[in-house]
Formats: sequence, structure tokens, C-alpha cells
Amino acid sequence: MPSDTALAQLAVIATNDRATPSLVYRALLRSIRDGQMVPGAKLPNERELAQQLNTSRTAVRSALAMMERQGLVLRRVGSGTYLTDDADLVFDRMDQTSVGNHEAVPSFAEIVEGRLLFEPAMMHLVVSRVQEEEILDMRRTLEQILAAPTWEDFKEQIYALHRQMFASTRNKFLMQIMASILDDRRAVLFDGRDTDKPAPPAVRQQTHKDLKAIVDAIAARNAKLAEELVSDHLMRTLATINIWQ
Repeated sequence: MPSDTALAQLAVIATNDRATPSLVYRALLRSIRDGQMVPGAKLPNERELAQQLNTSRTAVRSALAMMERQGLVLRRVGSGTYLTDDADLVFDRMDQTSVGNHEAVPSFAEIVEGRLLFEPAMMHLVVSRVQEEEILDMRRTLEQILAAPTWEDFKEQIYALHRQMFASTRNKFLMQIMASILDDRRAVLFDGRDTDKPAPPAVRQQTHKDLKAIVDAIAARNAKLAEELVSDHLMRTLATINIWQ
């Protein structure tokens, strides 16, 4: 790895946008895509990144922690933070469906934004109430995600897993929320095109890996880790909606 790399000015975050870790993550992904940050490069420190992105150090720190858990950056004590050598391959594993706004139902971005407000914290309820047989059902659904024959089935299995998590809370209000979310997503065919074609294997494998980590945390009765992983998953999802537009 190079010990240091001069970076071009990164894409700033608009001042009228709240400087969330999701927006910082999005800006950093775009910088990787545009070649402003190259695999193996040393990143500027948090203060410099915050200045370049026109955001806060807190948002930068949270985004970098999320990227570290994802395997996109490495932190070296006494040296700094580096992009991994295969950081640019993240796009091959990303579900890059472009989604639109809808008059009759909430947009996908609105749904994910809303879920971020409560779903990570909901994991404490999941962990405290989930039964062992429900965890086994979740693991079976994970395998269906990996083996989904079409893109539409891939999406259906993802939401089947989320419904299982919501159901394990034993809270009818929360279950009703997820049922409504699924109805809204089905109404627009999950914003997909060519839904009868298979999702790319790399996308299915990465999604399976991310969601399996959440199920593993639930099985280990580790509510704090499950909360962190769900927050990461939803923030990455929100950050990558229409990322190429």
C-alpha cells in the first residue's frame, strides 16, 4: 500500500442536507467510483475529510466505522486509515437498482429513511423475544435469498426475512408496519426492471452475508451488535439509492 496519496477535492455534501453518516458514505463511494480515492490509498484524517466534504467530524467518524465493518477501509494505529486493495469491487456487490418517486406510495428512499428511525433499536425487542425455531426459520430464508432464481424472488425473500424479524417482536403494531412496507414495495414491483431475470451472484452473496451477520447477532442474543448491523445495513441501502444519478 502507498504510505500517502494526494487526493483531489472530494464531492462536498450540500449545506442544506443533514450531515448524516449515510451521506458521507455516499460521498466517499462516489469518490472511489470517480477515481478521487484509489484502492490502497491513505485517506486524509477525520478533520481533513470533514473539511473536504463540508460536513462534521462525527459524521465522518461514523461513516468510516461503517466502512471498516464492511471491509472497505483499514485503520492502522499510528499510521492512519487506508482504503483496502479491493475497495473498488464494492460496486460489483451492490444492488444498484435506480428507484423513483411515486404518487400513490412512499418512495424506497422514504421507506428506508423511516426504518432507520426505529428498526435498529427494535433489535433489542427481537433479541429479547425471538424463539429458537424462529431463528431456524430465518436461517432457512437466508438460504432462499442466496438461491433466489429471479430478481423479484430475491427481493421477496429479503422482505420475508425482515417480516420474520418483525414478527419475532410479538408486537402487532410493528408487524403491521412491515406488512404495509411490503405492500408498498410490491405495488411498484420493488422498482425493478427485468424482474424475471436473476440477481447477479455477487449481489446475492453480499446481501446474504450482510443479513446473515444480523441473524447471527440475534442468535447470539447480542442486541447491541444486531442494532449496529441493522443500522449499517439501512444506512448503506439509503446511501446507494440512485447513487449513479
